[in-house]
Amino acid sequence: MNPATEPLPDERLQRFARAVEERFGLSFPPRRQADLERGLRQAFAASTCQDLDEYYCLIQDPQTGALEMDRLVNALTVGETYFFRDAGQFNALYDHILPDIIERRRSVRVLRLWSAGCASGEEPYSLAMMVRDLLPDADDWVITILGSDVNAEALQRARTAEYGEWAFREERAREARSRFFEQREKRWILRPEVQRMVTFQRLNLAGTDFPSFATNTALMDLVLCRNVTIYFSQAATRHVVSRLYEALVDGGWLVVGHAEPSPGTYHRFQVHTFPDAVIFRRPYNGVVAPAAWEAAARQRPGELRKEFLQPTRTSQAALSQAVTPAPETPPPGQAPATPPRPESEGDPVQQARELLEFGHVEEARSLLLRAASNRPGSAECCVLLGQVYANLGHWQEAERWCEEAIDLDCLTIDAYYTLALVLQHQGRLDEALVAMRKVVYIDRHSILGYFGLADLYHSRGELPQALKALENARRLLDLHPPDEVLPGSGGITAARLRETVVRQQRQWRAQARPGSIRKHEGKERYP
Repeated sequence: MNPATEPLPDERLQRFARAVEERFGLSFPPRRQADLERGLRQAFAASTCQDLDEYYCLIQDPQTGALEMDRLVNALTVGETYFFRDAGQFNALYDHILPDIIERRRSVRVLRLWSAGCASGEEPYSLAMMVRDLLPDADDWVITILGSDVNAEALQRARTAEYGEWAFREERAREARSRFFEQREKRWILRPEVQRMVTFQRLNLAGTDFPSFATNTALMDLVLCRNVTIYFSQAATRHVVSRLYEALVDGGWLVVGHAEPSPGTYHRFQVHTFPDAVIFRRPYNGVVAPAAWEAAARQRPGELRKEFLQPTRTSQAALSQAVTPAPETPPPGQAPATPPRPESEGDPVQQARELLEFGHVEEARSLLLRAASNRPGSAECCVLLGQVYANLGHWQEAERWCEEAIDLDCLTIDAYYTLALVLQHQGRLDEALVAMRKVVYIDRHSILGYFGLADLYHSRGELPQALKALENARRLLDLHPPDEVLPGSGGITAARLRETVVRQQRQWRAQARPGSIRKHEGKERYP
């Protein structure tokens, strides 16, 4: 049988359907079987396999399966979108929701928005254009707009910020195009000051690595997850909605597609009705923080660097700079579209770090690879390469470079932390836990290490250990001024992170059996 041309037997299609659903939550009932078959043919044709049995073994292989499965999911998730899609929802965002968020965040000047399932980027860029219209003093704010998707090829198109005529079919989009785009032949290029407001990263919503500061998906003021879960199984939808709820701050907003709400799925949210839009909101918990914890950082853009996932030295400060895995740039108006030439011409690692701060991942990777070949034995170079590959979603390469850094210097805390995140992304929780425990072994004052441990223990169903790790993080946070901005957190203060930790402790205690918590409290120590 030739899988490229002949009809595929149902039993073979269902075997692949089960594999994709288990890994990514995507469901292919009979009405979507043609989509599954089309995507499977495309991915199979790009492989070197001779038949479907060989291809199935390939995607299940522990060594090569991740890359091939990613290629398959790229073929299955070809999203079609456009700017300001669904005028009713964007009217509600512009007229009501974003003004509400801006007013509530004006004292802290921190704004965190997330487009989950952003495809080729039109949605997060639409948010960025509205923010610029609504916030004249945007240069004085710390703004995070995250676009995530499971399709790496779509994200690469999003980063180019180049679009054709069909992306501007909405009237609001055509008006914005005249102000925010430049035309080059038949294509439209988004202006750099808007491009720089958005960060893209690959994220599997069916996974367990959100919400987390490791993926920059915690404490969000607004999440858009539209027309995503309609392709998920019911179990995967419940999983995603529950985690999106936890990703929001109290009073945070969730926007989903019109066809997605179902009885019971969004029962934890409040429902708000606007003209042509129904929007969900996470309720306030009613707890008023002490006045000391209400203070928030008023960092000017020049004072606060939004870090790319990168190390500096083997220290807590270095690890703190490794939290955010997606490249963010200084706020609009503070830096040119292309980075200046690094001042330290003789230090390629420092040059690469400066390039990464402006989101130039490929150029930095090339520079680091040359440096690694010319400077064998540099653990700093190796761990930075590991983090570059992690940001690109190349997990095997990221793991290899982190392990090489550890071989060169077994006390490289950045390498263990990054390795733990890479392993967690791949679902290898036991190995990730070993690596994260080494982080707190090397530095017992690592807030991020304990926060990461808590996330991993919870993913393994070990709630008493997760609670103990959170308590260690809380105690360390108590030593920091409430208005101190934690490096690499996208502008998050110690107060806001502490609030999140306390809230997470309360929720996890409700999940755990009281006897099991009492049994472990006061006994579990890390590492």
